Amino acid sequence: MAKPIIATIDIGSSTTKGIVCQKLEDKDQYQVLTHSVLKSEGVRKGAVVDPQKTAEVLKKLKSRLEALSRTRIKNIVVNINGHHIFVQPVKGAVAISRADQKVSQEDIDRVQDEARATSLPLNKEVLDIYPREYIIDEEKGIKDPLGLRGIKLEMEGIVTCVFSPYLKNLKEAVASLDLNIVDIIPSPIADAYALLTPQQKELGVALIDIGAGTTSMAVFEEGQLIHLTVFPCGSSNISNDIAIALKTEIDIATRIKEEFGKLIFSKTNRKEKLKLDSGEVFVFSTREFSKAARARIEQIFNHIKKELKKINKYGKLPAGVVLTGGGSKIPGLVDYAKKELSLPVRLGKLSKFISPHLDERFSVACGLAVFGLEEEEQEEEGVLSRITQAFRKIIKIFTP
Repeated sequence: MAKPIIATIDIGSSTTKGIVCQKLEDKDQYQVLTHSVLKSEGVRKGAVVDPQKTAEVLKKLKSRLEALSRTRIKNIVVNINGHHIFVQPVKGAVAISRADQKVSQEDIDRVQDEARATSLPLNKEVLDIYPREYIIDEEKGIKDPLGLRGIKLEMEGIVTCVFSPYLKNLKEAVASLDLNIVDIIPSPIADAYALLTPQQKELGVALIDIGAGTTSMAVFEEGQLIHLTVFPCGSSNISNDIAIALKTEIDIATRIKEEFGKLIFSKTNRKEKLKLDSGEVFVFSTREFSKAARARIEQIFNHIKKELKKINKYGKLPAGVVLTGGGSKIPGLVDYAKKELSLPVRLGKLSKFISPHLDERFSVACGLAVFGLEEEEQEEEGVLSRITQAFRKIIKIFTP
């Protein structure tokens, strides 16, 4: 049987990326058949604000992915991003319904639905639920309650919540593709599927994605998501600050950041030259450049420290921090992050993905592919299980 193929789209503040992906037979690896990038339209700080403009980009991207992969795309997984995303702790409790007092899947679904029905501010809605533990008759710390006996089932966890109008805009834009939408996943969660190992999630780890318009963080412990947040600033803000400090255009400031980034954390005070496409030479002060860039980086990491302290995980994550996103490429940022966060820090690697020209900028798109293909596998296994059960029943009926 041929392995399923899935397409994913990562709608970012500055670019929209897509991949077509397939899981390799009998391996925990993924073959990226093709990938593509287009400039984002109708997106501000990660959120879709003009669905029609975004839809036009998505249509072009879909056509390009189909042409490059020579595959007709049927299923798609997309991300949702923006600082409107937040998490909230929830609890649920139900009576175990079966006569033999064994917890059924229906009981688990009911307790999750009970927890989902949490009160939220106007125009906010629950996107998904992440159980942290189940409790049966006051016995805590249960990860999988299915089949256990008891009278009362409780659940504690968190829900991811979004601003309803932004979710509506995203759905409207994606609906223009006329595809089966497998799911909509927050970008930090997608990142985790691509870059984190089960061991890291079990020990305790923070994944930080410094994108163009936003910086997101997802924290895991004991295999479960325990916190998620998105800040409305990213690497484009660093470029903006450099442009203001050096009194130049954004494109020139971005080039300076990329070509002279190693000077951001240095104490040099000299004049550097950048040759422009026009042939002119732009001269700038390394002191002014590094001062402007470092101030914004400090702001981003102050947000991160504040969130880690809020959940009592500052300096307390054994697996440390994994950095990703375009902003993570700044030379010296890993060492800076180690000092600021008092944790081991490393750059994320797409080790499970086979593609000659893919880098960590595609981590969200790759994570969406892992999620989507896992969902399809589980669905196939569920169908096979139901067929097997039905076949056994037929055999039992006709067996003396």
